[in-house]
Amino acid sequence: MYHVSDITRRLGIARSTLLYYQRIGLVSPARDEQNGYRIYSESDLERLVTIRCLQRAGFSLTQCQRCIEGKMDTAMLREQLLVIEREILHLKTAERMLRALCQRTEGKAPPQTPETDPLRHWHAAFEKQSAQAHLKWLQALGFSEKTATQIRCVSRNMENHEVYMEDFCKVFETMKRQGPGSRQATLSAFRKIENSAAIRNILEIGCGKGETALTLAEVSEAHITAVDNHGPFLHALTTKFTEKNLSRRIQPLVASMLSLPFENRSFDLIWCEGAAYIMGFEKALATWKKFLIPNGHLFVSDAVWLTSSPSAPCKELWDVEYPDMRSLEERCRQAEKAGYLVVDAALLPRQDWQDFYDDMEKNLLDLEDSLGESPVFQDLKKEIAMNRQYGNEYGYACLLLQKKVPV
Repeated sequence: MYHVSDITRRLGIARSTLLYYQRIGLVSPARDEQNGYRIYSESDLERLVTIRCLQRAGFSLTQCQRCIEGKMDTAMLREQLLVIEREILHLKTAERMLRALCQRTEGKAPPQTPETDPLRHWHAAFEKQSAQAHLKWLQALGFSEKTATQIRCVSRNMENHEVYMEDFCKVFETMKRQGPGSRQATLSAFRKIENSAAIRNILEIGCGKGETALTLAEVSEAHITAVDNHGPFLHALTTKFTEKNLSRRIQPLVASMLSLPFENRSFDLIWCEGAAYIMGFEKALATWKKFLIPNGHLFVSDAVWLTSSPSAPCKELWDVEYPDMRSLEERCRQAEKAGYLVVDAALLPRQDWQDFYDDMEKNLLDLEDSLGESPVFQDLKKEIAMNRQYGNEYGYACLLLQKKVPV
């Protein structure tokens, strides 16, 4: 629950603005029975986040409300588009005039600002404010949960999303791993679990093509449920464990991490390498805890900053790719707040990142003839170059957590 001060601080708006939203019916907070203060729910906050993000995209409050309620019509959208196009024309005219005057007075024109995709930054800002509100808004537009999640976390493009994801999958389906990691890193983390021999049921979330599931099967006698929402990844996993005669111990399952189909207290260990960001780190920890037995363990790796002052190009990239990236210390605090004991906190070895991007680069070279001009190709090349130059500024936090039992 949130009070007025919580909402105004979270959204950066004046109290009068928030109360105006209430007067015109955009939000209807409850009242505290004891003192009469306004109380805003999580749904109220998500609705307000969506309104503020749509306002930044040029929508009026009336249009925001219609958009949230799924009552958009072509006439309204085209009318707003014409308004924006006229404003852009005026601004471009002003820009050209100012450049001409600077040329006249200074003898040279000011440097051009590098072009960026404003819609990618808009989606990233929305995601940072509230991943859940971002997801709900995309679903209100008619996107499936899987597609909405991919738009949030991968393409950030509602217009050419299908083409982007087709090219993206061409790259990642041919890679050995779908994120930084290694067999040795998985083994190292698993061996830090006290009495690991007693583990009987493991859930791996975001398993990709199954390298981690196979490693966990090597070092335990547990039954492993390997979940991913991308069928081709699970097909590759099935081929691997069939070859290794592990069909009875590894169960692949196409499912969303946002709505896992399991009973509470079903697993001794939950394992998630590099995929918790899709839900949001804090929400993932809070949601998955119910699936663990008392004193059960959760291993999660997540991208973190290794410096408090990252280089500008590096920060610009990750502000879009992972808006909620934090420090290792902050992730540990969040885990403790969510009801976990931090058993171990370490960083993924730098070599694992190097190996991951070497593999990606090799696959991009193999696909260059077909993907060389695609946005995916350019985005991934940029990510590789960023890691080579600034890889010491960020890494993966590897957290082994244990579910606390209430006293």
